[in-house]
Amino acid sequence: MRTLHRVAVSSLAVLVLSLPVSAQEPRPQKVFLSGENPYIALREAPDGPAVARASFWRVHWSPAGTGHVCFVTVGEQGKPGAVRVALHDNARLVEYLTKEVLGTFDKAYHDWPFTPVTGATFGRAGDTRAEHRETCRAAGYDIDLAWRDMQAPGLVDILAGSRPANPFGITYLRIPAGSAAITINGQAAPGRSVPAGSFLAFGETWIK
Repeated sequence: MRTLHRVAVSSLAVLVLSLPVSAQEPRPQKVFLSGENPYIALREAPDGPAVARASFWRVHWSPAGTGHVCFVTVGEQGKPGAVRVALHDNARLVEYLTKEVLGTFDKAYHDWPFTPVTGATFGRAGDTRAEHRETCRAAGYDIDLAWRDMQAPGLVDILAGSRPANPFGITYLRIPAGSAAITINGQAAPGRSVPAGSFLAFGETWIK
């Protein structure tokens, strides 16, 4: 068994070394972060605006360190019952995402700032082939995110500078969810997920 393992490792090394140098070199752009970023958007009508959104970040590398941030929005700014919070376990990461990444092309992060909620704890459960769950807990907030009826995965590769509205290049494994839900303190957020509106995103790397 050990002999077979050594042969397999040696074969892999030979394969990598036989590749052209250009195939092994990373892209020249600066890496801003890498991790996971599953997303949920709930709408009251298939072609209507999102009435509830969740952008969950599990960052494996960034200049601000590793950590989690759960951005959740329900309702509209200034309307009764509106929620806009960012549960996190790394304050520097929240600031970095807001000022150096997301807020550089999406003014909503500044026009309607997220209220940071520190000291949060996070957990995950499920099987990404069928259902995936993320839990976010902090003082005053008990948030559950669920993706169900998972569809076939696909690799997304967006080149830096290819989109006028977002200059970043983004590569990730996208797994669309047939349905999704946001639950805050035991109460389901309004709206329903529409096809391709909610998805898992793994190995997500942002460059520019």
